[in-house]
Amino acid sequence: MTWTLIPVSVIYGFVAALLLRRFSDRGAVRASMNRMIAHVMEFRLFLDTPSLVLRAQCDLLRENLRLLRLILLPCVILAAVFIALFPQLDASYGHAPLKPGEPSVITARLDGEPRLEVPPGISIETPAVHSIHDHEMSWRVRPIGNTAGELMIRANGRILMKRIVAGNGVINGYSRGPIGIRYPHKSIFGAHWMVWFLLISSAAALVYR
Repeated sequence: MTWTLIPVSVIYGFVAALLLRRFSDRGAVRASMNRMIAHVMEFRLFLDTPSLVLRAQCDLLRENLRLLRLILLPCVILAAVFIALFPQLDASYGHAPLKPGEPSVITARLDGEPRLEVPPGISIETPAVHSIHDHEMSWRVRPIGNTAGELMIRANGRILMKRIVAGNGVINGYSRGPIGIRYPHKSIFGAHWMVWFLLISSAAALVYR
């Protein structure tokens, strides 16, 4: 499922370009960028005149702030969208399902004496270990083979559930919440998924322009 990062990144890049076009003054942005280039060129032209170089640096800083103000609204919208998508994206592309035969740890923030129940194909290897400092309970589990299902933790009349995946499958939401499952990290061609997401979405935005 790693290949699905490509269309997701392309769509995000198109949305970014659309928002920048819709909610920013393209003429003002272009003029601001041209002034920034001009100020950078001043560094080389007035290299022997420190006072002029310092003035160019101040002008460049002011122009950067002006550019940020021009694109602030679309950037805030894009940041909100990315924050909303991040847990599922990180679960799908930044973490792999548990490996059969290799142990992992399940952690819960609960009071009392919680009891862990796991789906078939998962074995519980240790009783609950209580961390007083972190107010957490932890269990070591080991998947026996490829499996997926809901694990349950019962405590104080409450039942908490979370999907656990081993071998093959898609992790649904890696966000911690009251139950944490320590899934192994993974990379895409040796790089973190956010590197590829940034490159592909940036290329898509440039193509859209």
